[in-house]
Amino acid sequence: MAPAAARTITVARAEQGVLPDEVLEEIFLRLDAAADLARASFRRIVCARRFLRRFRSLHPAPVVGFLKFNALGAFHPAEPPHPSAPAARALTQAADFTFSFLPNPESWRVLDARDGRVLLVAGSTKTTLDLVVCDPLYRRYVQITDDLVASMPSKGEIVFLPFLAPTGEDEEGSSFRVIYNAISESEIVTFVFSSVTKKWRGLKSLSILPNGRFRDLGWSMRYYVHSSFYWRCLSWEFFFFVLDTREMKYSVIDLLHGVLRQDLVVVDAGDDRLGFLVLNSRTLDLYCKNLGNNNVDAEEWQHQKMVPLPELDCEWRISGGSNGYVLLEAILPLSQSDGSSWEKPKSQYFILEVKRLLVERLCVADMCTLCPCIYTNFPPPMSLLSI
Repeated sequence: MAPAAARTITVARAEQGVLPDEVLEEIFLRLDAAADLARASFRRIVCARRFLRRFRSLHPAPVVGFLKFNALGAFHPAEPPHPSAPAARALTQAADFTFSFLPNPESWRVLDARDGRVLLVAGSTKTTLDLVVCDPLYRRYVQITDDLVASMPSKGEIVFLPFLAPTGEDEEGSSFRVIYNAISESEIVTFVFSSVTKKWRGLKSLSILPNGRFRDLGWSMRYYVHSSFYWRCLSWEFFFFVLDTREMKYSVIDLLHGVLRQDLVVVDAGDDRLGFLVLNSRTLDLYCKNLGNNNVDAEEWQHQKMVPLPELDCEWRISGGSNGYVLLEAILPLSQSDGSSWEKPKSQYFILEVKRLLVERLCVADMCTLCPCIYTNFPPPMSLLSI
């Protein structure tokens, strides 16, 4: 039996090695990778709701893959060696990206993804909304159906554009909004659905055209920067259609005057600056400017940095941008993509993290996936309910 003095020293050392929970929290908050926390042995701390809210406020959710637009059950997770591969694997095992928990699951198609939620639509009716917002990890959903035919544009063919609004700072984590644009050649009528009121709210329509038509918005990529959505309209040359989500007001601005019509994406350049990345054959060029009132021109665009792309024998394409990430597609020659006459050729997809301007390979998927929806979320058990 050990002497009493030796036992006293052992107990004292053990007591000195135990850190208070408050200190452990501060240490864990400084870890960058959510996957590291998910594997931590201090589950009682990292799974506490208070800690998760603090961690999520300091660290953006990692990109874990993307969902194929206008399809069902087509989730492409991050693959090794991408740092999000462990989180993607955990989410793929825990979540249901086939959406089998929805009523008549085979009838739904993916439209958008944001903050761990996915927006889907059933059918293609032009007067009755049949939407659902779901959380594929917790298998929860809210079905949204209403008849807004009386408020739709009255002239010409209509293009419908529903999408998810980001969660506001003053909103609960499980509340959400859906924005729904009904677009004709000369008018946009917009509705907003709130999960809190469970009702649609109509906004004033926009019918002033600078030069061209509104209908191009239905086929234009959508970017969210500094609390505003941006659409670049194909027939407007340099014009962007902008929706300020704080005031829910629209504007049309000549944002890119003098810029060639190249493949580009609007990004948050930090320090209250607006930026856009222009795709060249082997590089991305970042241009920035300070924002003025109502996002109008405050200064000329300044070339900030050139980002080299991986050296591949391929054609590069910008596939989308969301939540601080840009999805890039490397379209390989047919001889390199293992394509065949009966199988669609594959492309390599890369993710650019805008904050660090870091390009990393994400996965391999079908070539030329139309408007893929970037999916970001924290791995279990760090994910909170989003519905």
